[in-house]
Amino acid sequence: REVLRTLVLHTIVFRTITDKKDKEIFKQIPRAYQIELIKIVPELSDRSTMNEHVFMVDKFRLFEGVRRLLALQCSTTPLFICLDNINWADDASLELLHYLIRTLKDSPVFFFLIYRVEEVKDSSFQEVLHLMGRERLYENIGLDPLKTVDVVRILSFIIDSNPSVELTDYIFKETGGNPFFIEELMKSLETNDAIVWEDNKWIFDKDKKVIIPYSLEGVVERKLGMMNSEAHSLLEYAAVIGREFDFSFLQDITKMNEGQLFDLMDEILEMRLLRETGGERYCFSENIIRDLIYQKIPGVKLKHYHQTVGEKLLSLSKDPKDHLEKVVEELSNHFYLSEDWDKAIEYSIIAGNRAKDAYANQNAIRFYTQAIESFPESEVDEKEIKEIECLKKRAEVLNLIGENEKAVVDLEEALRKARKIENKKFEGDCLIGICNSYADSGKYKDALKNGNLALNVYQKIKDSKGEAKTLKSIGNIHWNLGEYSTALESFRNSLKIEEEMGNRKGEAQILNNIGVVYDVLGEFSTSLEFYQRSLKIDKEVDNRRGEAICLNNIGIIYNNLGESSTALKFYRSSLKITEEIGDRKGEARSLNNIGTTHWYLGEYTIALEFFQNSLKIDEEINNLRDVATSLNNIGMTYKNLSGYSTALEFYQRSLKIREEIGNRKGELESLASICDTYLEVNDLSNAELYCNKAYSIAQEIKSKPLIAEVSLYLTSFYLEKNILNKANMKLKRVLSLAEELDSKRIKGAALCLSGQFYTKKKKWDRAKFSFKQSIEIFEELKIKYRLAKVFYYQGLMFKNSGDKINAKKYFTKAMKIFNEIGSKGWTKKIKEDSIFRH
Repeated sequence: REVLRTLVLHTIVFRTITDKKDKEIFKQIPRAYQIELIKIVPELSDRSTMNEHVFMVDKFRLFEGVRRLLALQCSTTPLFICLDNINWADDASLELLHYLIRTLKDSPVFFFLIYRVEEVKDSSFQEVLHLMGRERLYENIGLDPLKTVDVVRILSFIIDSNPSVELTDYIFKETGGNPFFIEELMKSLETNDAIVWEDNKWIFDKDKKVIIPYSLEGVVERKLGMMNSEAHSLLEYAAVIGREFDFSFLQDITKMNEGQLFDLMDEILEMRLLRETGGERYCFSENIIRDLIYQKIPGVKLKHYHQTVGEKLLSLSKDPKDHLEKVVEELSNHFYLSEDWDKAIEYSIIAGNRAKDAYANQNAIRFYTQAIESFPESEVDEKEIKEIECLKKRAEVLNLIGENEKAVVDLEEALRKARKIENKKFEGDCLIGICNSYADSGKYKDALKNGNLALNVYQKIKDSKGEAKTLKSIGNIHWNLGEYSTALESFRNSLKIEEEMGNRKGEAQILNNIGVVYDVLGEFSTSLEFYQRSLKIDKEVDNRRGEAICLNNIGIIYNNLGESSTALKFYRSSLKITEEIGDRKGEARSLNNIGTTHWYLGEYTIALEFFQNSLKIDEEINNLRDVATSLNNIGMTYKNLSGYSTALEFYQRSLKIREEIGNRKGELESLASICDTYLEVNDLSNAELYCNKAYSIAQEIKSKPLIAEVSLYLTSFYLEKNILNKANMKLKRVLSLAEELDSKRIKGAALCLSGQFYTKKKKWDRAKFSFKQSIEIFEELKIKYRLAKVFYYQGLMFKNSGDKINAKKYFTKAMKIFNEIGSKGWTKKIKEDSIFRH
């Protein structure tokens, strides 16, 4: 009783309760309890004073009860109490917290109070914090934003997978490493389908518009609401300038005196909306904060801000040319958004040209689009000419990334404008651009029509450069149509003009194209010579796209010669360049060729992955010619894996596209592949039908390698039908072509067929000799599938000759390889052989 009396008196002296709400609570204390308190403390006989102090005693008992509860809890094990957003706690809760921290400071109870520094200012918690600071009751731990490696970890927890570099970079830039922002932004990405689960991995579409979550908007709005109007206006200017800005530039824009500006910046820094980056430079702590502030600026004010910033950027440099290089992209954006159309056109075209030259394709398209959208309201000099040039340049970039249909739309609009102002040079340029776009889409008839129109225009105005360019495009079309002599004629005429003009880049392109023709005709040494001449020039003039094309084509030559490792080296060098410059069509072709090399090596799983990746790109950019190639290659892979029905489906899809676009060489390849599959399943009637069609096209386009390839299938057919005289005639022709073409692969396949022929003739020694030579070639070339087939047919030869031991030996060798590469049809065929049944 005496202790309690002392405590109550202590409260009377040091505490006065004035809150009306608390006094209402005092009145509700039971009468009996009030009388008991008067007995203990007579000084409380005054009713109003008693009510107040009764509450204090009750509050003390509550606080002490909580303390005892926590003390009891931590008597056996340490206790950790975490309170998030403590800055929002009410006064009574903060008083209890202070009491507990002070009275339990020697107990194993640890309080973790989480709060945002910028939201503590002028709050009740700030007062309690000062009191606890004087008593040295706490230690402050500042939390820095997460680093990139930490963002990777938190993202991996959220998506239960390793995040891509692209996703990580985006999240880090937008959130500044703020964990709460990271979680909320990831929710928004998923809600808006900017991140989707596809093909057993997360696909991030950075171009998808992401709505900033309300939860993040609320955080930023709360911070902005704590600042005065001048600081808010300053932040708006900063948001218009960009993510990072200079103090002196901001001062020039706002025309504030230095002291006032520093005071406002300090206030903003306290709210953690900006942070210092050194050298009187600042940046927004998170991109999201800048985006939210920017989006809230009213339209008229926003245009004024952009105009002011743009004009100030123009006026700041003593060396305009040097300065322009650094700020032209910013000038383009500021004047476009301020609707200063003339300046928007001027700087957007310069920025677009720079981006195009640097292969920053999406940026180039964006800047050209800004210029094109500015023309209708502008009064710029030579308006029509500049608009035509801009449309042509955007179309050129669209072609590069495979957006051929969009490119044609731009070029047709440019052509209409060129004819309106009667500018023949521009008319020819638009026509040849349309020609190339159609050719890239496999629409060769439309391409040739526009190409011939362009050639006629250039010849009339005696434009040698345009004439050479058009002859090259026409040559490419004839090549795709399998008209090789016509293609060579066009290329040579174009080369002559390019050499006369001294156009090294154009010369390199034509040399490469001539090399392609000789490659198809099987004249590999001549083809390689032209490729190497082209590559040398491309490196000299820094033509990276041309360099990638040459590297890819040289890889094809080495692959045809059976030098797989060398071929892969060239393909990968080409792929690296195409990825760097954003050449999607070139990227797809390099992927396809890498897949082909792995296919020859019997690495079908790897090959299939490359073919499918190539197909995906080609379908996205609507490159029908290469879509058909990928489909055919996928079919070949399934055929070697004994998925015959699946293989035929892919072949037929490929054949249909090639027939539609008039690609005769490709049509032949699809027909030959279908024939090969029917031969393997012993459907000889269909095999003969497709083989004859393929052979007819091979003779029509006069391609020796293709004639040799189809002749191999015809020889197989004649052997299966036991028409040995025709088989022998075809064999002699193929072996002769193989020597002429210096093709080990064709020679190896022909020697295997020769062994089969002599097996049927029961000339065992000659059969053994042929098989032996074939094995040596395919072992050297590392073409496992072909090697296994030779082992199988040699096993059959030994079986038919009565040598069961050697028969089983070679069947076993074949079985091992077919098992290794997953060719189930052949393993089944070998198991069904009588040698293995015994």
